[in-house]
Amino acid sequence: MTAPPSTDGAYKVLGVRSGLTLTVFDIVVGGDFVGRYQTEPCVAIDCLFCASGQGWILGSEGERAAVVPYRPGRAYVMAAPRGAHGYYDVPLGSRFKGIDIRVDMEFWGRLGAGDLLNTLTDGHPLHSASSEETWVGVLPVPPELLAHAKALFDSAMSDSGDLVLEARALDIIDMAISELREAQPATLAAPRDRRQLKQARDAMTSDLGRAWTIEALAREVGLSQKRLKSGFRNMYGTAVYAYLQEQRLMEAQRMLQTGEMSVTEIAYSVGYNSASHFSRLFVRRFGVQPSKVRCLVVQEAGNL
Repeated sequence: MTAPPSTDGAYKVLGVRSGLTLTVFDIVVGGDFVGRYQTEPCVAIDCLFCASGQGWILGSEGERAAVVPYRPGRAYVMAAPRGAHGYYDVPLGSRFKGIDIRVDMEFWGRLGAGDLLNTLTDGHPLHSASSEETWVGVLPVPPELLAHAKALFDSAMSDSGDLVLEARALDIIDMAISELREAQPATLAAPRDRRQLKQARDAMTSDLGRAWTIEALAREVGLSQKRLKSGFRNMYGTAVYAYLQEQRLMEAQRMLQTGEMSVTEIAYSVGYNSASHFSRLFVRRFGVQPSKVRCLVVQEAGNL
């Protein structure tokens, strides 16, 4: 990430070791910022605590190939073995707070993760956006990853030594590699169905509060229920309802971290009619009560 030309706050770029660069930032954009970025070949891991706006990945001919929404509470992985280029579009007054870890391709290979690059396609379960040369995925954000990210941010802002920063950055990289491996795609779906299966995935994620049924989703994308269920599992490595539940819980976690809505309001907004049922699923997924997450966020905001 490159700092916008008109910002207030803190922005640090730290060369932790050969092949590993850390950027930490807590800035408020002082004007509408639409800027171009270009990276060297790398794998980047970004954890955003505060964010808004969006970015675009550009294709080989400079066209906008895919959009990446910036959302608080999310962790992104970008794999760009030949480098990446695109645009940021960040609105006036936006606060950006988070970390960016860049691993060059040589060091990524020494971490034993070079083989992962061949699996990062639009059929990968964590896929969010991609072009011919760049792949972006959204990682699950369990409390352990969030805690590591915040500890790394605090250490970098307080000028801790390189060994501390390296150890904490490597912990996050290791967790990202594990998530990418565990979410390996299954056998690809039939080519004739792939477009409709992507439409099904996008329809659910764009309207998480809707009471989706297999019948309604299949009708909306023009597939039989059988082809939808089998094709979705083959393409994304999980069942339709399991995917929907994961997306709902991830969005709920993001919303809790803003502290703007109650647990009940969030449960309803992501498609659960029962707050108690939502809480049980949240605890099973993240190991913590949603009410506790919200309380911690509200307390932290009060201490600012």
